[in-house]
Amino acid sequence: MNVDKEWKQTSSDPLGLGNLDGVEPGYDGWAEIESALDAHHKSKRNRLRAGGWLAVAASLVLVVNIVLQTNETEVPATTPTDFATPAGNLASVSVQDNISALIGLSQKMEAQVKSLRQETGSMPAESAIYVAELEDLIAQVDSQLSQTPGSIDLWGQRVNLMLDLAQIYQQQWEIDYGRMASL
Repeated sequence: MNVDKEWKQTSSDPLGLGNLDGVEPGYDGWAEIESALDAHHKSKRNRLRAGGWLAVAASLVLVVNIVLQTNETEVPATTPTDFATPAGNLASVSVQDNISALIGLSQKMEAQVKSLRQETGSMPAESAIYVAELEDLIAQVDSQLSQTPGSIDLWGQRVNLMLDLAQIYQQQWEIDYGRMASL
Protein backbone atom coordinates (compact mmCIF):
# COMPACT_ATOMS: atom_id res chain seq x y z
CA MET A 1 0.00 0.00 0.00
CA ASN A 2 2.84 2.38 0.88
CA VAL A 3 4.51 1.60 -2.46
CA ASP A 4 1.30 2.43 -4.25
CA LYS A 5 1.17 5.86 -2.57
CA GLU A 6 4.80 6.61 -3.47
CA TRP A 7 4.23 5.53 -7.07
CA LYS A 8 1.20 7.86 -7.44
CA GLN A 9 3.20 10.74 -5.96
CA THR A 10 6.14 10.22 -8.34
CA SER A 11 3.93 9.69 -11.37
CA SER A 12 2.04 12.96 -10.81
CA ASP A 13 5.21 14.88 -9.84
CA PRO A 14 8.12 13.00 -11.49
CA LEU A 15 10.68 15.74 -10.76
CA GLY A 16 9.63 16.24 -7.17
CA LEU A 17 8.85 19.93 -7.69
CA GLY A 18 6.02 19.77 -5.17
CA ASN A 19 8.58 19.64 -2.36
CA LEU A 20 10.19 22.97 -3.34
CA ASP A 21 9.56 26.15 -1.39
CA GLY A 22 7.32 28.77 -2.99
CA VAL A 23 9.13 31.78 -4.55
CA GLU A 24 7.58 35.24 -5.01
CA PRO A 25 8.16 36.67 -8.48
CA GLY A 26 10.38 39.72 -8.68
CA TYR A 27 9.45 43.23 -9.81
CA ASP A 28 8.44 43.24 -13.48
CA GLY A 29 7.49 46.90 -14.02
CA TRP A 30 4.21 46.04 -15.74
CA ALA A 31 2.30 48.83 -13.96
CA GLU A 32 4.62 51.47 -15.47
CA ILE A 33 4.42 49.88 -18.91
CA GLU A 34 0.64 49.78 -18.75
CA SER A 35 0.37 53.40 -17.60
CA ALA A 36 2.81 54.51 -20.33
CA LEU A 37 0.73 52.70 -22.97
CA ASP A 38 -2.47 54.28 -21.64
CA ALA A 39 -0.85 57.72 -21.68
CA HIS A 40 0.37 57.15 -25.25
CA HIS A 41 -3.09 56.10 -26.43
CA LYS A 42 -4.74 59.07 -24.68
CA SER A 43 -2.18 61.41 -26.23
CA LYS A 44 -2.79 59.93 -29.67
CA ARG A 45 -6.57 60.31 -29.26
CA ASN A 46 -6.13 63.91 -28.10
CA ARG A 47 -3.91 64.71 -31.10
CA LEU A 48 -6.46 63.21 -33.48
CA ARG A 49 -9.24 65.18 -31.84
CA ALA A 50 -7.17 68.36 -31.88
CA GLY A 51 -6.37 67.80 -35.55
CA GLY A 52 -10.04 67.28 -36.30
CA TRP A 53 -11.00 70.46 -34.45
CA LEU A 54 -8.19 72.29 -36.24
CA ALA A 55 -9.56 71.13 -39.58
CA VAL A 56 -13.06 72.22 -38.58
CA ALA A 57 -11.74 75.63 -37.48
CA ALA A 58 -9.79 76.07 -40.72
CA SER A 59 -12.88 75.14 -42.71
CA LEU A 60 -15.01 77.61 -40.79
CA VAL A 61 -12.46 80.39 -41.30
CA LEU A 62 -12.38 79.66 -45.02
CA VAL A 63 -16.18 79.58 -45.29
CA VAL A 64 -16.55 82.82 -43.32
CA ASN A 65 -13.90 84.46 -45.49
CA ILE A 66 -15.64 83.33 -48.68
CA VAL A 67 -19.05 84.43 -47.40
CA LEU A 68 -17.73 87.84 -46.38
CA GLN A 69 -16.02 88.31 -49.74
CA THR A 70 -19.17 87.19 -51.54
CA ASN A 71 -21.34 89.58 -49.50
CA GLU A 72 -19.00 92.46 -50.29
CA THR A 73 -19.19 91.76 -54.01
CA GLU A 74 -22.91 91.11 -54.42
CA VAL A 75 -24.47 92.96 -57.31
CA PRO A 76 -26.73 95.72 -56.04
CA ALA A 77 -30.29 96.00 -57.28
CA THR A 78 -30.17 97.82 -60.60
CA THR A 79 -32.57 99.52 -62.87
CA PRO A 80 -32.59 98.74 -66.60
CA THR A 81 -30.52 101.86 -67.28
CA ASP A 82 -27.76 100.77 -64.87
CA PHE A 83 -26.75 97.56 -66.69
CA ALA A 84 -23.75 99.08 -68.44
CA THR A 85 -22.29 100.70 -65.33
CA PRO A 86 -18.83 99.68 -64.13
CA ALA A 87 -20.20 98.71 -60.69
CA GLY A 88 -22.12 95.75 -62.15
CA ASN A 89 -19.08 94.59 -64.08
CA LEU A 90 -16.78 94.87 -61.05
CA ALA A 91 -19.08 92.66 -58.98
CA SER A 92 -19.18 89.91 -61.60
CA VAL A 93 -15.40 90.06 -61.99
CA SER A 94 -14.92 89.77 -58.19
CA VAL A 95 -17.18 86.72 -57.96
CA GLN A 96 -15.29 85.18 -60.87
CA ASP A 97 -12.01 86.05 -59.14
CA ASN A 98 -13.27 84.27 -56.00
CA ILE A 99 -14.13 81.19 -58.03
CA SER A 100 -10.73 81.34 -59.73
CA ALA A 101 -9.03 81.65 -56.34
CA LEU A 102 -10.98 78.67 -55.03
CA ILE A 103 -10.12 76.63 -58.13
CA GLY A 104 -6.45 77.52 -57.68
CA LEU A 105 -6.58 76.63 -53.98
CA SER A 106 -8.33 73.36 -54.82
CA GLN A 107 -5.59 72.49 -57.33
CA LYS A 108 -2.85 73.32 -54.81
CA MET A 109 -4.56 71.22 -52.14
CA GLU A 110 -4.94 68.33 -54.57
CA ALA A 111 -1.20 68.48 -55.36
CA GLN A 112 -0.39 68.63 -51.65
CA VAL A 113 -2.65 65.63 -50.89
CA LYS A 114 -1.03 63.68 -53.73
CA SER A 115 2.43 64.45 -52.34
CA LEU A 116 1.43 63.58 -48.76
CA ARG A 117 -0.24 60.37 -49.92
CA GLN A 118 3.02 59.27 -51.56
CA GLU A 119 5.10 60.12 -48.48
CA THR A 120 2.72 58.51 -45.97
CA GLY A 121 3.05 54.85 -45.10
CA SER A 122 0.24 52.69 -43.87
CA MET A 123 -2.49 54.23 -41.78
CA PRO A 124 -4.91 52.90 -39.18
CA ALA A 125 -8.20 51.48 -40.41
CA GLU A 126 -10.26 54.28 -38.85
CA SER A 127 -8.21 56.90 -40.70
CA ALA A 128 -8.44 54.93 -43.94
CA ILE A 129 -12.22 54.78 -43.59
CA TYR A 130 -12.35 58.53 -43.01
CA VAL A 131 -10.11 59.10 -46.07
CA ALA A 132 -12.42 56.92 -48.19
CA GLU A 133 -15.46 58.87 -46.97
CA LEU A 134 -13.80 62.20 -47.78
CA GLU A 135 -12.77 60.98 -51.23
CA ASP A 136 -16.37 59.86 -51.88
CA LEU A 137 -17.64 63.31 -50.83
CA ILE A 138 -15.07 64.97 -53.11
CA ALA A 139 -16.26 62.76 -55.98
CA GLN A 140 -19.86 63.83 -55.30
CA VAL A 141 -18.88 67.50 -55.28
CA ASP A 142 -16.89 66.98 -58.50
CA SER A 143 -19.98 65.42 -60.08
CA GLN A 144 -22.06 68.44 -59.07
CA LEU A 145 -19.32 70.78 -60.31
CA SER A 146 -19.43 69.13 -63.74
CA GLN A 147 -23.06 70.26 -63.93
CA THR A 148 -22.58 73.75 -62.40
CA PRO A 149 -18.88 74.68 -62.72
CA GLY A 150 -19.49 78.29 -61.64
CA SER A 151 -20.84 77.47 -58.17
CA ILE A 152 -18.78 79.22 -55.54
CA ASP A 153 -20.43 77.11 -52.81
CA LEU A 154 -19.41 73.83 -54.46
CA TRP A 155 -15.84 75.04 -54.95
CA GLY A 156 -15.77 76.08 -51.29
CA GLN A 157 -17.01 72.62 -50.26
CA ARG A 158 -14.36 70.97 -52.41
CA VAL A 159 -11.59 73.07 -50.88
CA ASN A 160 -12.84 72.29 -47.35
CA LEU A 161 -12.92 68.57 -48.09
CA MET A 162 -9.40 68.75 -49.57
CA LEU A 163 -8.23 70.57 -46.41
CA ASP A 164 -9.67 67.79 -44.25
CA LEU A 165 -8.03 65.14 -46.41
CA ALA A 166 -4.67 66.91 -46.33
CA GLN A 167 -4.95 67.19 -42.54
CA ILE A 168 -5.38 63.43 -42.16
CA TYR A 169 -2.40 62.66 -44.38
CA GLN A 170 -0.31 65.33 -42.61
CA GLN A 171 -1.08 63.80 -39.20
CA GLN A 172 -0.19 60.32 -40.44
CA TRP A 173 3.03 61.62 -41.97
CA GLU A 174 3.95 63.24 -38.63
CA ILE A 175 3.25 59.97 -36.83
CA ASP A 176 5.40 58.04 -39.33
CA TYR A 177 8.15 60.63 -39.07
CA GLY A 178 8.05 60.41 -35.28
CA ARG A 179 8.43 56.63 -35.48
CA MET A 180 11.42 56.94 -37.79
CA ALA A 181 13.01 59.62 -35.62
CA SER A 182 12.65 57.47 -32.52
CA LEU A 183 14.56 54.60 -34.12
